[in-house]
Amino acid sequence: MNRGPNWSSAFARQARADLTAFHALREGSGLPDCQALNFLQMACEKVAKAYLCGAGADPGAIQSSHAYIAKTLPVIAAEQAADYPRPRRRHRSADRALRQLAREIELLSPAVDDGGRRPDNCEYPWEDAAGVVLVPAERSFPNLDLLQGPAGRDLLKLLETAIHELA
Repeated sequence: MNRGPNWSSAFARQARADLTAFHALREGSGLPDCQALNFLQMACEKVAKAYLCGAGADPGAIQSSHAYIAKTLPVIAAEQAADYPRPRRRHRSADRALRQLAREIELLSPAVDDGGRRPDNCEYPWEDAAGVVLVPAERSFPNLDLLQGPAGRDLLKLLETAIHELA
């Protein structure tokens, strides 16, 4: 399987489509939050995979896993900050908020359930500790309230910049 720029660009271009869908669904579509969040999770995952392919990862080896967001997005953020003529110093609280948000987005995938501790996801129904079956379309995702604040704005800017650079 080929490595490098072709796969990196392909993942980034698909991430752009996913991020566009996230914005469209988020802005007054009337659809449940889980629909937009699913596209945000996929956009983040594909940006992470685009970055990893650009760094030499085998696309076949990373294709089926969903656990790249929490580790890779903070690395991309650090590299973006270092690319400025005068490197911007990031506050630890901003870094911590970005890492927390990236992890929460990663957990939106049903394949990433934190060892069974976090079955909530934006795609499939799950059962809670009391045996109640919950439906993503009928739930809110309060752990992602950070999307409304500075960390969310930082994350969306990070995604846009990474997509532009990697595509």
